[in-house]
Amino acid sequence: MLLTILCAAGALSAPPTIGQKTVNVIVINFDPVLQSREGKTLREYMKWHDPWELTDKMVADAKECSNGFVNYKVVEKVNYNGFTQFRNGFTYTEDAFLHMWEKDRSKANPGMTSFKWLFDKFDLRRKIKEKNIGEIWLWGAPYMAWDELHWKTPGDKIPYQTDNPWFYRPYDIPDVGKTIWIMGWNYERGEGEMLESYCHRIESVLSLTVGKGVWDHKKNPENPWTKFTRIDRDFPGEAEVGSVHCAPNSKGDYDWDNDRIVATYADDWFTYPHLPRKKKYLNAETGGWKGIIGHHKWWMKRIPHNPGVTDGFLNNWWEYIVNYDQAIKRLPPPGATFQKAKVAMYAD
Repeated sequence: MLLTILCAAGALSAPPTIGQKTVNVIVINFDPVLQSREGKTLREYMKWHDPWELTDKMVADAKECSNGFVNYKVVEKVNYNGFTQFRNGFTYTEDAFLHMWEKDRSKANPGMTSFKWLFDKFDLRRKIKEKNIGEIWLWGAPYMAWDELHWKTPGDKIPYQTDNPWFYRPYDIPDVGKTIWIMGWNYERGEGEMLESYCHRIESVLSLTVGKGVWDHKKNPENPWTKFTRIDRDFPGEAEVGSVHCAPNSKGDYDWDNDRIVATYADDWFTYPHLPRKKKYLNAETGGWKGIIGHHKWWMKRIPHNPGVTDGFLNNWWEYIVNYDQAIKRLPPPGATFQKAKVAMYAD
């Protein structure tokens, strides 16, 4: 009887959890068969990475680094034997691509993949509706010409205006009445670069939500998102987690292996909004952020992921990253205007 009572009391006092968000994904792999290269696909001939193995790693990394919140579900895989079509109407032929790659890469077509073409070619409007798709992941070769991330909100409306065009990147993605993310990856590169693109996505959406359109240590120094990204170079002895390019002890971009020991509050962010202000003296090795993969996973794990609300924003910032529409509808950011983005990466 006593055991039953204690178990019941424990159940009643269990801390709230953030649950899990399932996001349905379509993955399209552009990997043309090369008739002039013994019928091998472009990726096979070049001996580049397997995009399906990298896709599995992205699914696993997102779940691990979000404390189990992000549950990506790949509902359709497409292997496309061909090249993309650009907004200017250009499409590489096998001969043209191989000549450019092997002879003179300065002659690469300057255009960009057309997302209008992509949506029509793969019937994505219908599939987004019927399969409740939230994201489209693209794999391809260098010079298939897409950005590392793209996202489109209904009516191109964002909560806060910004002067940084890289935060919101809709290009020519069709409006389907809900927010759609398109990740653009390159199978010449590996897991680290894939994660870097994803982390830039995190920076973009958090700058437009928690950051209120500003990511600047001089203009918005006490904002929690801005504060999260402090490094020792700019705030001696007061580093936090840093940014995608810079760890707490980095002297410059991509300096993730630095052995210089600095004071950092990085681990405080596990318990956000409670920040105990416990300094730790760490470097890349002792801090656990060494190398591109090590750093990006270390950084993602410290994105706040707790229940509740602070100053009008969800304490689980992953809601904005993968559940954007529902998050801003359930709890509209304070002072948000939701007007069409005046500054963004629109199509030419």
